[in-house]
Amino acid sequence: MAKKNDDLWWKVPLFIIGGAAILYYAQAGRGEDNAALIPDSLEERIDLVIARLNRQFGQGWVNWSFDMLSSYLKHTLPPPVVTLVGVIYQVELMARQVRMTSLQKRQAAATQARLRRLS
Repeated sequence: MAKKNDDLWWKVPLFIIGGAAILYYAQAGRGEDNAALIPDSLEERIDLVIARLNRQFGQGWVNWSFDMLSSYLKHTLPPPVVTLVGVIYQVELMARQVRMTSLQKRQAAATQARLRRLS
C-alpha cells in the first residue's frame, strides 16, 4: 500500500509566497529601481547576482529569462495572487508620483483590487 505523505502541506503556501515575491521583484525591483516591499539588504544581494548573470550571459538573455519566469508564474500562481501583486506594483508606481502614507497605499490597493475583481 502506498504511503500517504501528509507533511508536504507547507510546500504549497511556500511556493505561492515565494512565487509572488519573485513576480513582484521581476516587476518592481529589476534594474535600478528598488522594490518597496523587499528589504534593501536582500535586494542588494539579488541585484549582485543579477549583475553577475548580466556579465556572464548578457543583459538581453537575463531580461528574457525574467520575462519567461514572470510569464510562468502568472500562469501558475492562483489568479488572485497575480492580481494582488499587480495591484501592489501599480500602487507603488502611483506613490512615486503622489506622496502617499502607508494607509493611503493600502486603501488605494484595496480599491484597485475590488475594481479588478469586479471587472
